[in-house]
Amino acid sequence: MNAKVTVGIPFHKGSNSEHFRNAIDSILSQNLLPAQIHLIQDGPIPNDLDNIVKHYLTTYPLIKHELIPENLGLAHALNLSILKTTTEYYARMDADDIAHPERLKKQVDFLENYPEIDILGTWAIEFEGCPISGKGITRKPPVSQSHIYSMIHYQNPLIHPSVMLRRTIFAKIGLYDTSFRRDQDLELWGRAIRMKVGMTNIPEVLMYYRNTGVLKRRSDLKRVFNMAKIRYRYNTLSPQLNILKILTIIFPLMPIYIQNWGYKKFK
Repeated sequence: MNAKVTVGIPFHKGSNSEHFRNAIDSILSQNLLPAQIHLIQDGPIPNDLDNIVKHYLTTYPLIKHELIPENLGLAHALNLSILKTTTEYYARMDADDIAHPERLKKQVDFLENYPEIDILGTWAIEFEGCPISGKGITRKPPVSQSHIYSMIHYQNPLIHPSVMLRRTIFAKIGLYDTSFRRDQDLELWGRAIRMKVGMTNIPEVLMYYRNTGVLKRRSDLKRVFNMAKIRYRYNTLSPQLNILKILTIIFPLMPIYIQNWGYKKFK
């Protein structure tokens, strides 16, 4: 067990019970266990999810149940967990993803060796169905900080559920903005970049990231508006980056077959 890490796993009434179990088990199977795992309940849940939580609470002392009585969204859930965290590092995890067994150890080792880095992601395999089927898209976000700082204008430079952060960074840049029900991670990265926070990705697949329904979620008009709002909070003089920024905002409004082609082609 590593006293330096807390893992937060938010879930809600729509979470798939089997996926939720797999996500929790992938953290319990780490070769470096965290000090605590927060199961963050965002609003009322059905009996199957409630029974899963009760099982893990009675079986594993390192698991804690954090309850939000009504559904307030991911940003609220994460902020609650972060504020109750006392460890040096805080690791993100979604309720339908699977962590590689060496994920936590490799991220902790990296942060211990590179104190100038405060936000650390990893590469991941995006999949639908079974993560070990061999089918999926390998996402390789950038390692170079300059590339991360430029990529944020047109694409998310970090895979949110793969991220581990130093807890102290939240005192510097603030918590997640609860006015954003989606893309709160991109908004947080933007604040971090404006304050020159050290960010990078481990160039190794340490997360299996479920992408079911991703294009439908990204086509939502409110989400497109919020994306534009987030990206224009930080600007650039680069004509190329400004063109890419505009295209990124327009892209979710295109026909789904074009989105599907572009998503596979450019991710």
